[in-house]
Amino acid sequence: GMSGGMGGGGLGGGGSSFGSGSSSFGGAYKRWFGTEGIDDDDGKNKSSAAPPAESESETPPVKIRPRSYSRRRRTHFLDPSILSKALQSPAGALYGDGLTAEERFHDDEELLNESNTDEGMTELIHPDESDIFIPEFPINEFERLRRKRVLVLCTGGTLTMAPDPDRGGALAPVEGAVTAYMREMKELNHTNMPEVVVHEYTPFYDSSDLGPPDWAVLANDIKANYLHFDGFVVLMGTDTMAYCSTALSFMLENLGKPVVFTGSQIPLCEPYNDARRNLIMALIFASRDTVNEVSVFFHDRLLRACRTTKVNTHRLMAFDSPNFDPLAKIGITIDENEHLILPPPRGALRVHSDMDTRLLTIRLVPGFDDGMIKALIQSGYESNSLKTLVLQLYGTGNVPSVKDDFLQILSDAREKGILVVASTQCFTGSVMMGHYATGLALEQAGVVSANDMTLEAIACKCAYLFGRGDLTNEEVGNLLSVSIRGEVTPADALSPPPLSSTYQRASRKGKKYL
Repeated sequence: GMSGGMGGGGLGGGGSSFGSGSSSFGGAYKRWFGTEGIDDDDGKNKSSAAPPAESESETPPVKIRPRSYSRRRRTHFLDPSILSKALQSPAGALYGDGLTAEERFHDDEELLNESNTDEGMTELIHPDESDIFIPEFPINEFERLRRKRVLVLCTGGTLTMAPDPDRGGALAPVEGAVTAYMREMKELNHTNMPEVVVHEYTPFYDSSDLGPPDWAVLANDIKANYLHFDGFVVLMGTDTMAYCSTALSFMLENLGKPVVFTGSQIPLCEPYNDARRNLIMALIFASRDTVNEVSVFFHDRLLRACRTTKVNTHRLMAFDSPNFDPLAKIGITIDENEHLILPPPRGALRVHSDMDTRLLTIRLVPGFDDGMIKALIQSGYESNSLKTLVLQLYGTGNVPSVKDDFLQILSDAREKGILVVASTQCFTGSVMMGHYATGLALEQAGVVSANDMTLEAIACKCAYLFGRGDLTNEEVGNLLSVSIRGEVTPADALSPPPLSSTYQRASRKGKKYL
């Protein structure tokens, strides 16, 4: 079951940016390959080797101050020549919330004066009426043909890992290594590739430790940087990527830019890996103007986030969308299913970060004990710790017809204000509660059908709808079968019977993609 297990620690981190220029490897990159110790929090190298002497003509490194979070964040030191060739640090991710407008202006002015003396920079002008100052961007030589800008948010995961001798050779994340590695990727220097800004949260977390508080940090960071970038890439572990990406698809209302999740099954430091291609393709999709929604790219396909589930722990195609075709597949070319892509948003971006995680999932097995389920429901009701009960049933949504007491338990749960949702244990297919007599009995007991939603979509959608605070149980139950982010196929759009007419088949097929 899953009851309140979606919680997790908060994320913190530091930010860094880079453009087409080159830079020497940092301590994290050297540690990745076992040549030197990583820098600690104070920026002091643990290795005994003396740092190379700097010439008097070189400009001192620029310290980028991160926003304040409850957890420790890592600050990267970048060569000013790199900084001047890339997008200026995004205000939402790298500037403290407690600063006044004068302090922001002073920091921005000092940063630009120290880090850039090239021509082509716009003049730093303090706005007359503004509470938050956003630094001006460099003027490109060909302004109309400027490169897209993509923000990469990295929380950890297999992609960032390397063998740790202190842990017996077990894989462990290396902070700063992805940033250092991406500085040396020649693919990012291509004129058609976007400018990239990397923001690493510190410390890295395993994806199983991430929950709704961390999802809210990602959603708010995307909102804070929404006007600075053309797209966003989230790097994280694969274990709960389907949950995190699905949650963000509901949190980010009226999203008009691509947010692409990716990771890898093999670390980036290995000679043979899937991380490099996943990372490059995620950047490409994040810089395109076609798929403006939350998605997951893995192996050779781009999947809608709220239709995605993890299907394999060893193969490179770790994710699939069982009841929905991929948004795009890659080969020699990128083949997009344009008829599946969501329409443009109708309003401004809004973030819903309140998620009600009082949810329990039970997968039924033959011969299950009714008393155990009754005790769970009663305990959750008395402690007010249960709002949604998700039952993974047999086939199209069936339970044993001889268990009348079980149906009465579910009916009592509805009367106590607990929403009971029926899903299927099958990998593909949909719940059709009125198809068999046993399923019809569930419908009469007040159980709501989840149709063809994944378990991740059911959990995150219920948490989102109840977290809004303006919907009743009946309204939430009615909205479960309504497509909000493309997460569910309406019941009247499912495949018709074999002997249906041409009109029935055509009308249902049209409704499927609405």
